[in-house]
Amino acid sequence: MRFLIFRKADADTEQGAMPSDELLTAMGAYNQQLVDAGVMRAGEGLRPTREAVRMTLSSGQATVIDGPFTETKELIAGLSVFEAASREEVVNWIKQWPMQDGGGNVTVEIREAGCPGGCAEVRPNPDANPEGKRFAVLLRSSPALEAEEPVAQEKLDRLDAHNAAEAAKGVLLAADGLRSSARASRVQFNGGKATVLDGPFTEIKELIAGYWMIRVASMNDAIEWAKRNPYPTGPDVEVEIRPMYELDDLDVDFTPELRAAEQRMRQMQLEATR
Repeated sequence: MRFLIFRKADADTEQGAMPSDELLTAMGAYNQQLVDAGVMRAGEGLRPTREAVRMTLSSGQATVIDGPFTETKELIAGLSVFEAASREEVVNWIKQWPMQDGGGNVTVEIREAGCPGGCAEVRPNPDANPEGKRFAVLLRSSPALEAEEPVAQEKLDRLDAHNAAEAAKGVLLAADGLRSSARASRVQFNGGKATVLDGPFTEIKELIAGYWMIRVASMNDAIEWAKRNPYPTGPDVEVEIRPMYELDDLDVDFTPELRAAEQRMRQMQLEATR
C-alpha cells in the first residue's frame, strides 16, 4: 500500500529556518533506514507559505491569494511517499522520527494514497528533463471528498489522460489522490513522546485530498498549469501551490551519507517508472 506522510508546519519551518547539522545527521540516518527497508520512496520539503499561493476556481474564474497563511498548525512543511503493508507498519516507523526535529515536538500525518473509484498511476518520462523549478499543487479537501462521493468515470478518464500527457513532457513528476481522513492517523510528539490519533479529522477544509508535483519555469507558470488541470471534483476547487526545496537551495553542507540516501530515493523513483 502507498501512503503519503505529511510533516506539519511549525514556526521554524514557516520562517524558513535552516536545519542544524545535528538534525541533518539524525534525519539522514533515519531516512537511510527507511530507504534500506524499501519503505521510503520519496521525501520532499516545501518552502514557507510566504512564497506560496492559494487559488480558488469557481464558475471558470480563478481567484489567487498570496501567502503567508496563518493557520500554521494545519500547514504542511514536507511530504514523503511510503510503501508498506499497512498503516500500522507506517505508524511504527513514524514513531522513530528523530527527536532532533522540532525539539521532539512535531506532528506527522499518515494518509492512505489512492483515488476513490481508481486512477492511473503517473509514470514520469525519465528522458524528459525540462528546466525549471518544482512546485507542489495541493488539492484542498471538501465534505464531498471526505465522504468519498462517487466521481463520474469520464472525469477520471480525462484526468488520467491529462496526467499521462504532462508526465510524457516531463512537466508532471508525480501525482496521487488521498483517501478520506477516516483512513488516516496522526502521530503527535510532545518532548519526543508519541501519541497516535486515528481519523477522521474535523478540519476538512484544511485537509489535503490530492497532489501534483510539477516542474515549470516560475510560480506564474505553476498557477497557469493549475488553472488548466482537469480536477475531477467541483464545481468549486481550491488548491495551494508551494515551491519545493532542492538540496542546493539549502544553505547547509550535506553529508555524503545524506546525499547518497537522496540519490538512492531518486533511483528508486526512476526504476518505478520503467
